[in-house]
Amino acid sequence: MSKIRIITDSSSDITKKRAEELGIRLIPISYTFDGEQYFRDGFDLSVEEFYEKLRSNSEIPKTTQVTPVEYEDCFREEFENGYDTLIVVTISSNGSGMYNNAVMTARDFSEETGCEVHVIDSKGFTCLTGAGVVHAAHMLKEGKSKEEILEFLNDVFDTMHSYFLVGELEHLKKGGRINTATLVLANMLDIKPVLTVAGGMVVQKDKIRGSKHIWKKLTEKATADGYDLSNSTVIIVNTAQQKKYEELKEELEKTFEGIKVKKCDIGAIVGCHGGPDLVGFVFSDKYDLDDYED
Repeated sequence: MSKIRIITDSSSDITKKRAEELGIRLIPISYTFDGEQYFRDGFDLSVEEFYEKLRSNSEIPKTTQVTPVEYEDCFREEFENGYDTLIVVTISSNGSGMYNNAVMTARDFSEETGCEVHVIDSKGFTCLTGAGVVHAAHMLKEGKSKEEILEFLNDVFDTMHSYFLVGELEHLKKGGRINTATLVLANMLDIKPVLTVAGGMVVQKDKIRGSKHIWKKLTEKATADGYDLSNSTVIIVNTAQQKKYEELKEELEKTFEGIKVKKCDIGAIVGCHGGPDLVGFVFSDKYDLDDYED
């Protein structure tokens, strides 16, 4: 019988504590504000400390990748600890080279040791990755087979949907994601972009005009797309925006009867690019991922 270890990286925004509870091997990704001092995402600074530093810094922090060497060290350590099957879930391959690094390393490591290594592209970021990984870890604890876990992981990421609202556009401008003219026009007309993850990339899905009733307008986007979230699980993602989290939670609970709301604090890797004012919600149209938070 296989001894299985589930591995992912910190861009999944699974906390170190949660990963330890569920037996998930979490590989930290590093980031830097000045090119000299590097921090391990989820390990060295709290979410609140990161966003405080982000707001006070004029430079956009740069993120690293999990390298082939880091993957090999991880695989070897787990193999030497008795795990003969490794299931590796990565950040979207369209947003990072880590999937390719993991695939290349897995091939060489399997040939050398005979260890079975499965690499899965989550096609997403933050809890779009993490929710599936957490559910897979629960499946493993429940005694589900390798085949059942892989079948789930190879399917769940295609069922995930997301609606994010960016409150501060200045960070997107600093990162080169919008130009000055777009920023000026958006501020003048009070327009906020609605983002989603599609094709493994963060893209603009729509826009909301005005600051009144923004959470109602955001939830209406999901309804307009044909999603009824009643009696299902939704994960609110936020960049340490507790007040906005509570406002969106209230709107979702008012709109959809029996909805179960979970919370995900967006960490540094997504926060470096999205900025300090990103709030939204994530759900699967097939799976009820109500075990995201216990």
